[in-house]
Amino acid sequence: MKKSNFLFGFNAAIILLISIMLLPCLVNAQAKGTFTDVRDGRVYAWVKIGTQTWMGENLKFAAHTGCWTYDNDSTKVATNGRLYTWKTAQTSCPKGWHVPSDKEWGSLIQTLGGSDLAGQKMLAMDTIYKSRFPSLYSGVRHPDSTFTGINHWGGFWTSGKVNDTVVNNVLFAYGRKDLGTSTNDKMAGFSVRCVKK
Repeated sequence: MKKSNFLFGFNAAIILLISIMLLPCLVNAQAKGTFTDVRDGRVYAWVKIGTQTWMGENLKFAAHTGCWTYDNDSTKVATNGRLYTWKTAQTSCPKGWHVPSDKEWGSLIQTLGGSDLAGQKMLAMDTIYKSRFPSLYSGVRHPDSTFTGINHWGGFWTSGKVNDTVVNNVLFAYGRKDLGTSTNDKMAGFSVRCVKK
């Protein structure tokens, strides 16, 4: 009887260990595909993370105002997408998609294991990868029209705002596993990752 209990406990421990080891694979083993933005014919990758469907790359749509390429260099669009003011970002996602709310970003972060690991896991799912610098690190355009940070850090708008001039965003930094939340001037230019409605 004692031997049987020992074997049962040992087998249960092995099953638990295997489950823990496979959990990251199960979290990241999500559905993925592509869709076309009918406005300009661009094809985007998407990935399902938990119950949400996210674009797997940065938005590239050329809005009429409040939209730039990093350093005004059009060759960066394919990899890095465009940078948008907060206001322009809110109306620039393709039909059926939108700028994620603070709550939707929070849900994504929790699905990916919390803020300490979410950055690294998003990096693994990023579909646009140039050398070692993915599109998560697409830099920012400051309100004074200067650009900084490409290949070192980047940020994405949320739809949330603090007041008429300060709004919410999330930040990624090269070499870090975490994903940070912050606030910024709504006239700054950040990247956009749309989420499906």
